[in-house]
Amino acid sequence: MKKIILVLMLLPGWVSGGEWVELAPNDLLQYELIQKNAFSFADEGLYVRHKSRFTFANQLQCSKKEFIVFTDEKMADRALSSLLFAMSTSRTLKFYVNGCTNDYPLAVSIMVKN
Repeated sequence: MKKIILVLMLLPGWVSGGEWVELAPNDLLQYELIQKNAFSFADEGLYVRHKSRFTFANQLQCSKKEFIVFTDEKMADRALSSLLFAMSTSRTLKFYVNGCTNDYPLAVSIMVKN
């Protein structure tokens, strides 16, 4: 048991998983819907772009930090609805990012803040 705990302590990036990042209404630059096999450098999904770059506390190794992407079909659809609602009501969005896909931060959850 002590060995398992030691291994988990030595791999904080793997254990901690993801983190929440925020996108204020003024920071939204654009969003894009990418169809499957449309581009060789991007997966199918919803891409949300920050005016500058998203800031990650856990030193996420993705190189393209201007965007956050939802690649799961259902989540991309739900995220788009949330994004459009937030845009029309000037609300802040929070994304739970857990890893990378093609060097883009991969979002797996979305929250609309009041």
